Amino acid sequence: MSLLVEKVNRAAVLTINRPNQRNAINYQVMDELRDAIRDAESDQSVSYIVITGTGDRAFCGGGDVASFVSLRTKEDAYPMLRKMGDVLEALFFCKKPTVALLNGHAVGGGCELAVACDYRIARSGVTIGFIQGSIGITTGWGGSVYAMERLNSTVAMEMLMSGKRYSPEEAKELGFLTYILKEENWKVEAQGVIENLLPHSSQILETYKQHWLNSLDRNSITSRIEKEILACATLWESEEHHLAVEKFLNKR
Repeated sequence: MSLLVEKVNRAAVLTINRPNQRNAINYQVMDELRDAIRDAESDQSVSYIVITGTGDRAFCGGGDVASFVSLRTKEDAYPMLRKMGDVLEALFFCKKPTVALLNGHAVGGGCELAVACDYRIARSGVTIGFIQGSIGITTGWGGSVYAMERLNSTVAMEMLMSGKRYSPEEAKELGFLTYILKEENWKVEAQGVIENLLPHSSQILETYKQHWLNSLDRNSITSRIEKEILACATLWESEEHHLAVEKFLNKR
């Protein structure tokens, strides 16, 4: 399985299980994430959802370049971008609280996955960043929209435009991270941190989450996500992007 799903106390824990590919996203992960989010959202015994990755190297390395290398044109790229865009949109608008537990690096699309969640908790020593510009594209799964909604707009623009890789300490100072895990037994520490963040019943948590969702203009956000996906699809067919992908694959 590319996604491990387990119930831990009141949480549905979804673990991307592709450690040899830095937990990168392929079509199978997209399908399994979509189904797992839907199932957890409808499960009355689940109070919140935690998304993490296998191992300690990567939370999610973004899109699996090898899986998408055959996508050359805007028309090729759009369905893939739209597919994962739908997954992250479901995550962002999920009626249950969501937590990204960054067990390792969260870059590119992995950073988009993290910012689609309500909370982000990271191990010390990981790297975080919207590095899509380094391969000639922009965020393409809705990441810029979620960053604008969750962060100060100036901070969001800095993170997106610079393409910088941030330490957890830098990311927390910017407001991207909720908490940095420092204990050697970080998994146990994470469980305690999350339970302190979300101690109440599912009904109470969902009510507060709904209050926040009610403050959003969902139609506007959905429209902005679509514009982002279209813009990324256009850049996808550029020579800059194809050369960057080729260079990346040759270094492997």
